Amino acid sequence: MKTVYENPWFGVIQDGRYHYVKETGADNGAVVLARQGGDFLFVRVRRPAHGDTFVEAPRGYGEPGESAAQCAARELREETGFAVAPEALVALGRLRPNSAILASSVTAFFAEVPAGAVPFATDGEVDGLVRIPEAGLQAALSGGRLGDGFTLAALALFWAAPPAAG
Repeated sequence: MKTVYENPWFGVIQDGRYHYVKETGADNGAVVLARQGGDFLFVRVRRPAHGDTFVEAPRGYGEPGESAAQCAARELREETGFAVAPEALVALGRLRPNSAILASSVTAFFAEVPAGAVPFATDGEVDGLVRIPEAGLQAALSGGRLGDGFTLAALALFWAAPPAAG
């Protein structure tokens, strides 16, 4: 194995005739499905690789020394403005968004945001908060409104074993 390209965010590894991407912070990264009242909270984010803006669950890669739950709480706060303690998160399982070329394996979490909670200012990485009623999630999926691998996998894990109502 050898690294054929590297930057602060990822490296391209060659293993014989195969190449794959190893992303910095992916091992303690997280995606978080958050619900407030009957609405799930997503973010609108520009993805230059696709030349488009997507509606996605908050997510990101971990900082050094940070647990996946701490990463999830931080990303939720940075992207939506809602603060939830890491110990209040429910782990849904691990996901691998593209097992063919990404070595990434992140943890999906669920967060119940208190009904009266008001968001803090965000870090500006996303273009805004998007609320989708729980009853409208399937239509958002079938209509293509939700389509990134992290969000789809997190929803599958959520539906496979829904957390107890909080």
